[in-house]
Amino acid sequence: MNLQTPSIITSPSNAPLSLTMFEGKEGIQQRGVSTYEGILTFKELVAHFGIEANSDVLSEEHKKQRDVGNDRVNGLKKYWQTSQGTVLPSMTLFVSEIDVMATHSIGGKTIVEATLKPDTSRLIGDGQGRTTFLNWLLSQEGNSEFESHTICYKLVVTHTVDLNTPHATDIIKQTFSDYHSNLKKPNKSISKHFDSSTPLARLVNDCLEIEVEGVPLIKRIALHDKIKQGHVWTFQQLTSMLQKFLKLTPATAIKQLNTPEKYDAALSLCTLFLTQVFKCIPADTLDSADYLKVHDNAMFTRAIFANALGLVGRSLFDEILIDYNVSWSKIDLSSLPIDNKDDPYWIKTGVTFKDGDKIKIIKATDTRIGSLICRQTRIYPCLELSA
Repeated sequence: MNLQTPSIITSPSNAPLSLTMFEGKEGIQQRGVSTYEGILTFKELVAHFGIEANSDVLSEEHKKQRDVGNDRVNGLKKYWQTSQGTVLPSMTLFVSEIDVMATHSIGGKTIVEATLKPDTSRLIGDGQGRTTFLNWLLSQEGNSEFESHTICYKLVVTHTVDLNTPHATDIIKQTFSDYHSNLKKPNKSISKHFDSSTPLARLVNDCLEIEVEGVPLIKRIALHDKIKQGHVWTFQQLTSMLQKFLKLTPATAIKQLNTPEKYDAALSLCTLFLTQVFKCIPADTLDSADYLKVHDNAMFTRAIFANALGLVGRSLFDEILIDYNVSWSKIDLSSLPIDNKDDPYWIKTGVTFKDGDKIKIIKATDTRIGSLICRQTRIYPCLELSA
């Protein structure tokens, strides 16, 4: 296969672009670059910034960006179709030079009017997936209303002949590494807790308002993934438990919770289930000063135990559908040593094993724990627990 050598990316529309930006002051300017902040309309972005060729066309050794994959673009399409109010993160654009036409000082900030010539070298440093998506969006019939929508950008001017010089290439690659390697992504708990765009995320957040014996569940759940005093599980673990209970995924929840009636029914079901669960577990033991030790020693605080409870809850609900005289109080954990993962019972039943002086939990034993609970409480196990 003959792959391309690097070429200069210029304006797809072969037209100049007028820019109005704030002049920045950042550490990267120590490397001889200038930085600016501004906004572009979707139409301006796709008309003046092309996408670097993927590695099946451009040799990997010459690439300054990762390939644009269909999964990234399809994810944006889905987001655009399902979000109640879209917002796109700021982009980072590199150009070799701009012509500054005028500067203005307003409120202690410098505003710059500049022109980007059509033949000036340019590259999208962060935002190729967004630009590919916006190209698709504007190409669809009847979407002209989105042409005037805007997106923020950071512009880095390298002051080089083009962006293929060693100096410019190094700056572009280092910026990519700084963005994606050195900056930590938010954990799953906080990402899901902050999400209100999907029915499942809204349902779990609404469950946090449930009160059990005077304590709202939000006090028992680590919303930011860090266990603190009083916390039983993380938000991600609670979400996983409720998914097991309702037999839902984020995708299927969109269809199964798509009306107020279905959503309210699911919330009522979760309320009954969670109320009984939190009556059964000794959550108050985590209110003590040595809560971390208690949390670490317990079995009921484990993610696999939470998943097991979700499957037990589903098993009991199946029973209730057949016999309305069965109640949620059938979930009773008093006969199990759930406050001590080192108890010999868990070794005997194949949930834990002894490794030297330590007791370790066997991975993926949530179904085994669920089966044990069903056996103790005489709940007929659901399909996942009887397989």
